[in-house]
Amino acid sequence: MTGQCMAPDDLDMKKLWESTCEHPVCKRETTKGGPNPKTRVEVPLLTCNCLWRRFQKEAEEWVAPGGVLIADPQARNRKINAAYAQLWLADNRFQWAGLAAFASKQVGCGLIHATKLQNGIAAEKEAHRKLREAPSETLFEGLGFKFSRTDPKIQEEVDKARSENPVPTTDITFGDNPRSLVQQELDYVYEMLALGNTSLFLDVYPLHRFFMVRGYKDMEKCLRSRGEIAKDVMWPIGDRVAFGVAHKEIFETFEAIDAGNIADSVNYMAAHEQINILQPAMYEDVHFASLIRGTHASDIVSVVTGLLSGVPEGIQLTLASQCKASDNRRVSFSNNPLANLADKSQRMEFVLRAAAQFNSLLKNPTTKSQLQSSITDIANGNGVR
Repeated sequence: MTGQCMAPDDLDMKKLWESTCEHPVCKRETTKGGPNPKTRVEVPLLTCNCLWRRFQKEAEEWVAPGGVLIADPQARNRKINAAYAQLWLADNRFQWAGLAAFASKQVGCGLIHATKLQNGIAAEKEAHRKLREAPSETLFEGLGFKFSRTDPKIQEEVDKARSENPVPTTDITFGDNPRSLVQQELDYVYEMLALGNTSLFLDVYPLHRFFMVRGYKDMEKCLRSRGEIAKDVMWPIGDRVAFGVAHKEIFETFEAIDAGNIADSVNYMAAHEQINILQPAMYEDVHFASLIRGTHASDIVSVVTGLLSGVPEGIQLTLASQCKASDNRRVSFSNNPLANLADKSQRMEFVLRAAAQFNSLLKNPTTKSQLQSSITDIANGNGVR
């Protein structure tokens, strides 16, 4: 069970440009020079930047309590999933957030899969180390030959570790780095998945909370000033993406929600998410793009790296709290062996198809109930299994 990400604030009850303190407690300075002393009263006003800091701080406290990012990317991912789910449960108009709860959960599935691969590699390497260092029993020695037998229990451990590890461990290592090339590539994809997951949350969660509390009129007035607080916020991709840019897709998203055009709002926010944030943050990274290029068709090539065959974890989104689903809640990326997730057009087609499927399932009372149950599960910190 996780906590509630949404925290009320005294500022929420005040109007934009209204004083944030009562006059008797405002800071006062009195000058006594001359026959007529003057008192200067500082009256702090509720500005757009005050509001952005308030909602940005709420997001940061959720994933970085006390200003320190949750170290375990999987634990951080579960909190991000829960926050998106809680947004949708609080206001079903935030349909993108409901879909994002599932999409972010799927990132968590990728993190788990990468960890399992790393553990499999480590276990087999350790078994081989034991085999090399274990004393062997000499069966015959003579005529320039020596035949020996290793401990059967250790050999059994090696065979077991090899059978449970789908990744080849006899790959390349460089210099003094004990981690093989495959392990280093897995490390990189793991880090990039976590980076994209966290950065996107720090961008879109405050947008939804601003709209939820202040409404579209205040948002329209304040959106262009969001970037002014860039130096005060946590923004892990600052070297790739400018913080707080008032992209047109953001205006379109919340204008559509305000007008009741929910399906359109999902498409607009998906475009912002994929093209304005994730494309420059992740997919334009040449190394990352090279690793995922060519990943395709569930159960054919790994979502973690396009270099490996026999590591089945296809690119898909399941509209359920579990990592996999066999019914109509599963949306696969592509059956084309040349499909490229780093290509924004191909990726947008996949995302919009998932959005349409989500919207369709919400219109059916039975499947909507299933989705709500799954989102509630995610909101409570569960899912990703």
